[in-house]
Amino acid sequence: MKSDAVKSKAAKRVTLSGYYGFGNAGDEAVLAGLAAGFRAVCPAGELELIALSGHPAETHTTHGISAAERMKPGPLIAAIARTDLFLSGGGSLLQDVTSAHSIFYYLGVVRMAQLLGKKTMFAAQGIGPLTLSRSRRLVASVANRLDAITVRDKDSAKLLREIGVSRPMIEVTADPALLLVPPEAGRGTSSFGVALRAWPGQELLANQVAEACSRTLGESRPLLFPMQPQNDLGSAEQFAAKWHQVTQQANKAVLCSAQEGLPSLLVNIHSCEIMVGMRLHALILAAACGVPSVALAYDPKVAAFMASCGQADAVYDLSRPDPNALTALISRLWSERSARAEALRAILPSLRTLAARNIGAALELLSLS
Repeated sequence: MKSDAVKSKAAKRVTLSGYYGFGNAGDEAVLAGLAAGFRAVCPAGELELIALSGHPAETHTTHGISAAERMKPGPLIAAIARTDLFLSGGGSLLQDVTSAHSIFYYLGVVRMAQLLGKKTMFAAQGIGPLTLSRSRRLVASVANRLDAITVRDKDSAKLLREIGVSRPMIEVTADPALLLVPPEAGRGTSSFGVALRAWPGQELLANQVAEACSRTLGESRPLLFPMQPQNDLGSAEQFAAKWHQVTQQANKAVLCSAQEGLPSLLVNIHSCEIMVGMRLHALILAAACGVPSVALAYDPKVAAFMASCGQADAVYDLSRPDPNALTALISRLWSERSARAEALRAILPSLRTLAARNIGAALELLSLS
């Protein structure tokens, strides 16, 4: 009888749906955090994780979990049919700003799992913006059929309630990437991180950030983090060119490729004294490493995260540009960096407890908690 119980536990499967396998360091950090969270509490062989991926072989190699092609009907349906729990998230999957179409995919696969009688969950989702009425209706329709919902910030919970999600209970947790543990290596040469992205109306932002940084950080080395290379590399190169032009320093900007993998990314972020970040997961990984940030807020999710980790006073609103204010903010953060790093390290345990709650809620659905 005991062997039958062990066998039953080993059969439990969780299928993970997100923007995985596309070289976006933020989404890969979310997947790595989820995998680490499950491994931390589940004995070996008790649970199988299956990620729906754009490149399954790469996902399997990188994360050491099973993976299935997310867009091919055969592997996709097989992965859902074999699962015990279909987990959608985390990340900004349910929004209609960068794409009005991807929301149909992410909701569609959840609905497929529901129709097949599988338990379903939103995990650490960052909901919105939802600008279209059809998007709101679709999200509410699918969400009200879920078995559990966790979201990564209060604004996401508020939006779900506003669009009519009345069940199940919505828990506010934290991003799974916070479960990643940075290396213990110390810092060497004074460095700061920069993580920009292309965004409509912000074509000159890289130049402005380089100039603002040069006024305070001219003696330090900028480490550039293009978190999604196909989108961010141009902004990183623009910053590097402007930095060299303005500072004429030997400390040239260093490009830290996300393609080197998450361990290398964490090492480089951990070596920074502050992060000047537009990419949300550059800010999240900086927080996981105890590195304070100046956030360049292009989306409400950026300000929401900074508030959650006690850094609400370090947000620069890109909708209200003021180069002098940006320079002053970077200067203040640099002068306060030691105290702010200490405060961030003090709050990290509570953030990691919240991030681990995503795992706990999933295991409760599987009766493995």
